Amino acid sequence: MSLLTSIKEITNSKYLDIIGVLLVISVSVYLEYYKTTYTFHINNKEYVFYLGYFSILNTCLSMTATRLVTKKNNIGNLIGTCNTLLSGAIDFLLGNIGAILTYPISFLGNYIAFRIWKKKRYLNGIDFIFFKNMFLGLFLSIILNYIAFAYLSDKPIDWKLFFAIAIPAGISFGGTFNLGRMYPDNWINWQAYNIFKIIQNIMLLNIANTVKYIFYLFNATIGYITWRDDKAKQL
Repeated sequence: MSLLTSIKEITNSKYLDIIGVLLVISVSVYLEYYKTTYTFHINNKEYVFYLGYFSILNTCLSMTATRLVTKKNNIGNLIGTCNTLLSGAIDFLLGNIGAILTYPISFLGNYIAFRIWKKKRYLNGIDFIFFKNMFLGLFLSIILNYIAFAYLSDKPIDWKLFFAIAIPAGISFGGTFNLGRMYPDNWINWQAYNIFKIIQNIMLLNIANTVKYIFYLFNATIGYITWRDDKAKQL
């Protein structure tokens, strides 16, 4: 059995799906992330929202969606579309005010990909549309995050934090916009995004997220190898 054949078997393996989900759950439980709560008040009464449990569920759904998309299964796009709403809500509660502006873009991108994949699934070579979508993603991210930092926050703009959030988000937008056209090279965008997130979470000492994005980086790598070979054969 050749190395390429082995990589493609790993890419399309259901066991890797299970490993990814178990990895997220085990690390989160070990670090007691499930105990994370969000406290809010309504009519002077205090309520506790168990944010940690929903964050773990959100990550498991995101992991499942990513793995299904890697295997060219359109259910992954459907799960990703629905899960974007949960991701945005959690991100907002964790302090990302700009989530109310940026996550609708991700929702729309995932939904469009889902609709396109329902009609046809054809692996495309890199072209002008690929770069146009990447530019559009970065442009929208910078504009929307600037609005959030400048007008939705009561703090002065921290430009280091701004670019640390806006650039990875822009790469993510571009990657999502390109999802519908099934570019093998789009996995390179996700590799770059995952490296950004790994560095970011190491700096924040967020071990759970670091482990998650290392897994995503591995998945993006084997996804690129698999899709590139499938495009050559147009399977």
